[in-house]
Amino acid sequence: MLHVALLDDHAAVLAGLRRLIDGESDLAVQAAADTAPDLARQLEGQRPDVLVLDYDLARGDGLAHCRRIKARPDPPAVVIYSAYASAALTIASRAAQADALIGKSEPVAALLQAIRLVGRGETAFPPVPHHAHQGAVAKLDDEDLPVFAMLLDREPTEMIAHALRTEPSEIDWRAQRIVGRLSPRISDPATAVRLDRIPR
Repeated sequence: MLHVALLDDHAAVLAGLRRLIDGESDLAVQAAADTAPDLARQLEGQRPDVLVLDYDLARGDGLAHCRRIKARPDPPAVVIYSAYASAALTIASRAAQADALIGKSEPVAALLQAIRLVGRGETAFPPVPHHAHQGAVAKLDDEDLPVFAMLLDREPTEMIAHALRTEPSEIDWRAQRIVGRLSPRISDPATAVRLDRIPR
């Protein structure tokens, strides 16, 4: 049984996902909340196997939260679930060391498959065109490129710090800076969550 936590500030999405996941024999929702502090209170120190995390949180930055989680010892797998899935968000999600990115416009079967994949230690990302990767590199300082490359290779903070002969706290700070620079800005307020894809 995979235990799943949900963090999304859209009440209809939360309710739909809870119903959907709890309807699967091998999945169970451990906690569901619209803010990170509320989710932490519900979990009461327990670790879920998988966290499904919205990118665009009204009261928080989903990728920054992902990066903080992934910097901890023995973090859960993280699926970024977003209405704004794109090549740029894929790169930023990988830099935040998420385990998967699924668009909210995708069929719910794609989300369930991603949850199961990351629960087994695999990843699930859409392909990224070469020019998008080049565009991401162009946004970063030269000194951050080795950190960026190792983040994409899923190296833990301690290993990156050891390789670059610096402190883990320095790597955490630089990783957050990288994710912040790569996170796409949401410029189209007309983009809506596809609630028709989520069973009510």
